[in-house]
Amino acid sequence: MKNNKGQSALEFLLTYGWVILIISIAVILMWEWGFLKLSSNIPPGASGFWGVMPYENDFKYTKDGNLNISLNNKVGGEVTIKGINATVSGYKHEDSSPGITIPSGGVGCWDADLSSGVPPLAAGSNYNIFVSISYNDSRTSETYMSSGWLRGHVEE
Repeated sequence: MKNNKGQSALEFLLTYGWVILIISIAVILMWEWGFLKLSSNIPPGASGFWGVMPYENDFKYTKDGNLNISLNNKVGGEVTIKGINATVSGYKHEDSSPGITIPSGGVGCWDADLSSGVPPLAAGSNYNIFVSISYNDSRTSETYMSSGWLRGHVEE
């Protein structure tokens, strides 16, 4: 009978080597995406929107419960905003007639007072706001939806 110790050792190293490599890649990815950062600060930003979206992170939420968003039209034709919903801390604010028309490539502004339903947040604390925007494209007369998350720090 042959001695197979070398083959067993090689198989052991290859099997556990792949596991260690996969775990290492997962930890590195989580670190880069911010899941393992020790600070409580999250970088301000927006994600998930398409067509009509916040303009270059030009949005703010104040400790008084005021939300201000500059909306950028990247659709290619003029759009009319039909409705905007913002959800903060379980409270859903619905604006069914914002009356905003934005030309192609233009920017429009939307303001909302959410203080009646959202508990006050301390200045400097983090927020995550889910926003959905319903808009009508003038070229097709169809209604579309753009939605995503706004995240940042509560301002004074």
